[in-house]
Amino acid sequence: RTEYRQERSNNERSPDFHVILPGYGRTRASVRIDLELIAGILGRVVAQCNISVKVFFPGNQSAPSFWIAGQDDNDVMAVTQPQARQGRGRRAVGWGLAAALGLALSGGQDERRAASGDTAFRSGLTALHNFEYEQANEAFREARRADPTLVLAYWGEALTYYQTLWRNENVEAARRALAALGGSPGARAAKARNPREKGLLGAVELLFGEGDAATRHRRYVDAMAKVAAENPDDPDVVSLYGLALLGTTSRSLIGFGDARDPGLAGSELQKQVATLLNHVLLSHPRHPGALHYLLHTYDDPEHAPLALETARTYASVAQGASHALHMPAHIFLQLGLWHDAASSDQAAYDESDEWVQHQKLPLALRNYHALSWLQYELLQLGRYAAAHATIDQIEPVVKDMGPTGIGAAQADHGPHQPLLSDLSSMRARFVIEARRWDLMATANTFGNVNELFAIGISAARTGNVPAARTVRERLAARTTAPEEGDMRPAIAIMERELSALIELASGRTDEAVGLLETAAQAELNLPPPLGLPAPIKPAPELLGEVLLEVGRPGGAAPQFESVLKRHANRSLSVLGRARAAAATGDTATARQRYQDLLANYDRADADIAEVQEARAALAATATPTPATNIVPWISAGVVLGVFVLWWGSRGSRRTRGSQLKKKTKAGRRGS
Repeated sequence: RTEYRQERSNNERSPDFHVILPGYGRTRASVRIDLELIAGILGRVVAQCNISVKVFFPGNQSAPSFWIAGQDDNDVMAVTQPQARQGRGRRAVGWGLAAALGLALSGGQDERRAASGDTAFRSGLTALHNFEYEQANEAFREARRADPTLVLAYWGEALTYYQTLWRNENVEAARRALAALGGSPGARAAKARNPREKGLLGAVELLFGEGDAATRHRRYVDAMAKVAAENPDDPDVVSLYGLALLGTTSRSLIGFGDARDPGLAGSELQKQVATLLNHVLLSHPRHPGALHYLLHTYDDPEHAPLALETARTYASVAQGASHALHMPAHIFLQLGLWHDAASSDQAAYDESDEWVQHQKLPLALRNYHALSWLQYELLQLGRYAAAHATIDQIEPVVKDMGPTGIGAAQADHGPHQPLLSDLSSMRARFVIEARRWDLMATANTFGNVNELFAIGISAARTGNVPAARTVRERLAARTTAPEEGDMRPAIAIMERELSALIELASGRTDEAVGLLETAAQAELNLPPPLGLPAPIKPAPELLGEVLLEVGRPGGAAPQFESVLKRHANRSLSVLGRARAAAATGDTATARQRYQDLLANYDRADADIAEVQEARAALAATATPTPATNIVPWISAGVVLGVFVLWWGSRGSRRTRGSQLKKKTKAGRRGS
């Protein structure tokens, strides 16, 4: 309002009308939608009368105030810079039109209600595409409150209860949302305004209808296929069909409760979904759903390069949505682009923190998934102090929630409390990546199997074999625990890794190597990695490190290479590969890998020993200009100098000879 008064006080820059809209906490997308509504209401008057309107969004720095000015010859709105308005006649006409327009709008409540509902619906649909389910649910509810006849608002609210790729659903809540539209599927279908609405509503009816989960999900996919075939150029319909297809395949280590679940990477389904989404992006290159779902489609080491530009584009349209800001990190992590990944996850976490504070919600609702990824990325960058500081963001929150989950974890039964599990994995990851065995060597409490493993490996690495054996027994028990779900294969590998380190600490080198070879092969047989490494310490990497320790560098090199194929540019494997190459006399590979490590560690903590190791190795193997290489140049210079002297002396002899001949001829003429 201060800006409004300042604008009104400047006659030369004063518009004919002002529109003040709420701006705090608004995204650019919602601001754009409001602008479209303003254009629909004021467009004809503004255009035909060539008047100007100043639109304000107080409190929103990302949506500064702007002008809308009409053009004399058509109805097109144009965003312009402030222009001086001359003459009181036009201004008087403008105020008169405003009064008339106000009277007209006072009788158009239905139109305004429909416009308000459509605005909220569009906001909800964008949030749905971004997997911001809470915000989407709230927006769809707002849409149906504003316009109870908006069929797709009920459809959208129901769909927020099916979180496709997370395998979470609330069937009863979805049915209640649909029941608010009508008492039966037939009654609800009768309210659809067109075949598209009827098709989408019918698909959701099947999704939350009768039958078990697998049957309902398959019926939903088939129904969405039909709707997409009837609306092939509708970006929302086609994108949601692609998402439904993604929901039919495994996205974990061994599948969701069924080791026979088909995997996505390299499958025909992956090609089908990618084709659908790429078709959408040809005509709608910034569609949030198509961008988002394509990142999930290509989230594996082999196909991630195909999604790099998609990741960068999605990052540019994901403002205001924490999960959307995090998603590009999936591709950056697969490619080992640690700086990009860290930027994405920092933005995602910061956005969630801002949202929680603005909504006055519990801190437990911040995006700790993005925070745990950020920690891993900082560790790959050698920023250990910053990585450890991320633990300080979540630890107080878990403590404030009480001991829920801790006793269950220590007693080896019951599902783990999610935030406690996140904290436990972050503590374990720091110890393992930074090799800070002192932090957990004597610990006896843990929140999940990752932290239990970190305690065991710390005990083994510090020579406390009895404590390591106790941890190994607990890990072995978790390999068959049903509540561990798809982590069980990873736990079995971690149990073998710890067994190997116990053997190594006991002086049985061959037994240790044999156990690690088995563990490494088991890990290579897992599906392509999705997200952070699982097991938390790659078994081939540990095998390579042990082989270096026992003086077998030749066998270590292929182990590090196998890790780098699954976890691109992982810093400890890059370091191990450099050391193995140096130990076997492969100077070129050693130099390249040390250079790769320094690229990762370009802003690393100053006290990291590996930085000094890499710099020293590069300095020691720098190729000097050998003295023998100068000899040919010296020789060439000598030859050239001799030639110049010879040529000069030859020229001098010719000159003296010519002078002598002239003297002789002169003497003859004289005689």
